[in-house]
Amino acid sequence: MHVLFGATPSGGHVLPLIPLARAAHAAGHKVAILSCAALAPLLEPFDVLTAGPGLEEQMEETQRRTGLHPSQPGPAAVEHFAGTRVDLTYAEALARATAFRPDLIVTEPFDFVSPMLAAALDVPWAAHGISGSVPAELMVSMHERWQAQLDRHALRATPRLAYLDPYPASLRQEGETFEADRIAVRPVPFDRDGDTFEIPKFEDETRPRALLTLGNTVGDPHAEEGMSRSLVAAGFNVFVAGSQEPARFEQHVHRTGFVPLARILPWADVVVSAAGTGTMLAALSAGIPMVVRPFHADQPWNATRLTRAGLAKAVDAFEDTGPAALDIVSQPSFRRSAGQTAVEIAGMASPAEILLTLERAVDERGDHEKTPVRRSPAR
Repeated sequence: MHVLFGATPSGGHVLPLIPLARAAHAAGHKVAILSCAALAPLLEPFDVLTAGPGLEEQMEETQRRTGLHPSQPGPAAVEHFAGTRVDLTYAEALARATAFRPDLIVTEPFDFVSPMLAAALDVPWAAHGISGSVPAELMVSMHERWQAQLDRHALRATPRLAYLDPYPASLRQEGETFEADRIAVRPVPFDRDGDTFEIPKFEDETRPRALLTLGNTVGDPHAEEGMSRSLVAAGFNVFVAGSQEPARFEQHVHRTGFVPLARILPWADVVVSAAGTGTMLAALSAGIPMVVRPFHADQPWNATRLTRAGLAKAVDAFEDTGPAALDIVSQPSFRRSAGQTAVEIAGMASPAEILLTLERAVDERGDHEKTPVRRSPAR
């Protein structure tokens, strides 16, 4: 098959799709990712079909249209995902996708370009979750805005094959319901072939170890510095991944650029983050409890889920990070709860198993419509 992956051009939106893309590539399928040019280095070695501007330009256009910043849930976020991005990306994306000739499109729930491509090209598609449940009124508003886009392009939305949900059921809050077409898929910490990384060595290896990462969307050097200082003062060795500061090695702090989480998680006793979905699920899959300081988007909702489940402590002030992390490593209940969640995650279907399910669904659709599915030769 030719499998096209599409997502909003942000690491937090596209990286959760990569384990399934890796599984498709390993199975011999031709894989491409639809994204902006700026993200191509992050997505190596996959072929990137460049379409539309990067996230910053899209956000600036949304703010010009609405007078509001789209990083927080609300009208600006609705316009950003279902309005601005479609306007700035769809035409170029359609040309790229037409040339690629996909048999299956896999996207994420906030990408409204890829389902339009599926409708225009009559290609089956599936959505891969990148967050927990989102307030229903927000998604309704997004879909209403998207319907206007469909109407403008004379398209009719087509039903998706499945919703691939990486959230373990234990993180569901009271009142949340599963998507009717939900299939649970195991979240896998991001990794990339060819990356070289060595676990850092600190002068005093007896200190507990904290991994601090604020993800791809929180560009706040002040937050990073305040949290790392608090951790050092509480007695931790600190590895700062994706640092907003120049890479350097101090007595108790090692800063570096982007590092695949799969490489550094085994080192950590506690993960300190903004409660972004990718980091949160990666830490839980490794059985590591967290300290979280949410900033925007779905991060506050994730922080609530984690604290209610006894998997994390949430802080407001940066200087509270160290004491909270010390509580985490001092109380066995946090590690025990994280370990139980890791067992639950390990029991979810792997990306390779999910791929087989999607292949069968595509074949069944092809048989029904009497259209053959192209398959790449096995590697």
